Amino acid sequence: MAKLSYDILEKFGTLSTSKSGWELQLNFVQWGENKPKFDLRSWSPDNSKMGKGLTLSHDEVVALYDVLTNVLAAEHAPITDVTGDDVDTDAQTNEQPKWGRLDEM
Repeated sequence: MAKLSYDILEKFGTLSTSKSGWELQLNFVQWGENKPKFDLRSWSPDNSKMGKGLTLSHDEVVALYDVLTNVLAAEHAPITDVTGDDVDTDAQTNEQPKWGRLDEM
């Protein structure tokens, strides 16, 4: 198997670190001669080995940002205790995320 050629052009940050020291990182990576892309994957402590991950174009990162903004906005919407017969409780229930609150998981 041919050696995979890559160059980490910029490290944006680490999202998590496993007990073995591998880090889930968001980087800007050029794979071979291809155009550089945003890259989200696990890397060994010395960045010599990598796990499976995904690469995203600029437009895909912008779209992901929009989706995550909506997810987090729904998660942090105020919870109200509604009582009374004149309020549509189904409509209010639909405003809350079906998964609950991510920070409680």
